[in-house]
Amino acid sequence: MFKRLSIGFVFIALPLLAQESGAPEKPSVLLWQILNFVILAGLLGWMATKQGGPLLSARSKEIREGLAAGEKAKKEADARAAEVQAKLANLEKEIASMRVDARQERDREAERIRRETQTEIARIHVQAEHEIESAGKQARLEVQRAAAKLAVDLAEKKVRARMSPEIQAALLDGFINDLSGSGAGAGLPGRAMANAD
Repeated sequence: MFKRLSIGFVFIALPLLAQESGAPEKPSVLLWQILNFVILAGLLGWMATKQGGPLLSARSKEIREGLAAGEKAKKEADARAAEVQAKLANLEKEIASMRVDARQERDREAERIRRETQTEIARIHVQAEHEIESAGKQARLEVQRAAAKLAVDLAEKKVRARMSPEIQAALLDGFINDLSGSGAGAGLPGRAMANAD
């Protein structure tokens, strides 16, 4: 578009420039030159307004949109850069906070494990005491049984050693009398044992 406008201007202006300035000009030629110049200027102004106005306004609009987009991108980049700077500034604080949190969590976990260990030790201690007590009772019962068995065995040996056929007969008679309900020979076994001593 601009190319056509330039070519048109050259063709119109060439006749004006082609005149030689050596001879004095007549007033009618000067009038025609002025008229030619006015026509040419009007034509150029009209073409510039008709063709150049929309072209310039479109180009101006593109430039404004480009500037607005660039400004928006710059603001976004500045905001992101400020955000990154803020994060970097707070990074050391966040790391320190994470270390403190981790240390506190470790201490809480150690305390929990210590409490559970103490509870388990106490439970095992109680269970061991019960088992020891139970084993002690069992051992005492076994000792008592063994002592009773030994006492019975010893008594049996003593009784057998002191038992004679006469005492056996007297005991048998007393037992039979007790069964029959007479009670007359009730004191006989005691006397027989006393005689045996």
